Amino acid sequence: INAEYGATLLTTSRSLDNTTLVTLTTPRTKLLINETSTLTLHVSKAASQDLLFNCTPSSRDLLSIAGGDVIKVKNATNSTTVNVTAGCKAGTFYLSTHLLQPNSTNLTISDVDMSVVHSKTLETVIEVFGWLCFASWSISFYPQIYQNWARKSVVGLSFDFLGYNMLGWICYSVFNFSLLWVNPVRNQYYEAYPHGVINVQLSDFCFSFHALIITGFTILQCLCYERGGQRPSPLCLFILAAFACGMVLMFIVASSCCVTWFQYVSIFSYVKLAITVVKYSPQVYMNFKKKSTEAVSIYQFLLDLTGGALSLIQMGLIAYNYDDWRTFLGDFTKFGLAVLSILYDLIFITQHYILYREPRYSHLKEEDVRASSERLLQGEEGRDRLIVPAPVNQLG
Repeated sequence: INAEYGATLLTTSRSLDNTTLVTLTTPRTKLLINETSTLTLHVSKAASQDLLFNCTPSSRDLLSIAGGDVIKVKNATNSTTVNVTAGCKAGTFYLSTHLLQPNSTNLTISDVDMSVVHSKTLETVIEVFGWLCFASWSISFYPQIYQNWARKSVVGLSFDFLGYNMLGWICYSVFNFSLLWVNPVRNQYYEAYPHGVINVQLSDFCFSFHALIITGFTILQCLCYERGGQRPSPLCLFILAAFACGMVLMFIVASSCCVTWFQYVSIFSYVKLAITVVKYSPQVYMNFKKKSTEAVSIYQFLLDLTGGALSLIQMGLIAYNYDDWRTFLGDFTKFGLAVLSILYDLIFITQHYILYREPRYSHLKEEDVRASSERLLQGEEGRDRLIVPAPVNQLG
C-alpha cells in the first residue's frame, strides 16, 4: 500500500479457484467531494464465461459506481475498469465486492475502506499536527529524567504516579496498536460506527509506546537514586493488581466470544482514561504536603499542556475533514486524555508559579563567607555586617 495520493493505493486479491486469481485495484481510497476515480477488476486468466461482481458501497451518499453495482468481466477478457464518483458530502465507508456465479456460493473478494474528504491539504495538516503533538508529549518526559539525574535523587517524586503511568501507557499502546493494525478490531469498529473514521494515527502509537519505554526508564532511576524511604502505597499496588487481573479475565471472556475484540480493546482505553483521572493526584497531594514543586520539572507539564492542545486541534480538524463530529467524542479516550492532561497541567503550573514559589539565593563564595564570619567574631559586625541578597523569585 502506497499512502501517496495518485499512486496505486490499494490492491487486494482472492483466489477464484485453484488456478485463477481475482485482483481489485483502486488508485485512491481517499477522494475529494465529487471527485471521480476508477475501480479495476482483473482476472489472472481469461474466463470461459462472463464473471459478474457486485460492488456495493456501505453508503450510497458517499460513492456511486457508473453503470450500477454489478460489474461484468466478459469471457475471453482479463479485466474491466469502471468509474466511481464521490458524493457531495464527506465521510468514511467501505466497499464490499462479491463474485456472483450461477449455481455457486458467493465469494467475497474484498471489503475496502474508503473516505471522502473536504481537503487533501488538510490531511497533510492533520498529519503535521499529529507529529507535533507526538514531539511535544514525548519531549515532556525528558526534563524529569534530567532533573532526577542532576539531583541524583527522586525524593519528592510520587512513586504512585509512576506506577499508574506505567499501567496507563501499556493499555494505551495496546489500544492504539489494535485500532491501527488488527483487522478484526478495525472491522468491528466500522460495524459499530458504519460511517465513522478511526481517530488513532501512527503518531499516537509512536507516542504511547515511547512513553511506555521512558516511564520504565524513570522507574529504573527510582531504583538507582536516593529515594528517602519512599515506596508505592498499598492502595496503588492494590489498584494496579486489580486492573491487571481484570484485563486477564476480560481476555478470557473475549476469547469465548461473549464480547467482541473491539469491545475488549476499548476496555484498555477506558482503563487508560481512569488511570489518567487518578495518576496525577498523588503528585498534586505531595506538592501540597511539602509546599514545594522542587522534585518535579515544570517543563514536563508545560510541554504536556502544549501536546494536549495540539491533540484537541488535530481531532477537530479530522472531524471537520470527514464530516464526522460524532467520533470526535466517539474516541472518548483520546479526547478525554487531552482534556484531563490540560486540566492537571494547569494545576501543576498554578502550584509551581503561584502557590509554592520557592526563593533562589545568589551564590556566595566560600572565602567571602569565611572573611565575614571572622569579622563578626572580632566584634566588627556594626561596620562590616554580612549582607545576604534578597531572595529572587524562582521562574523555572
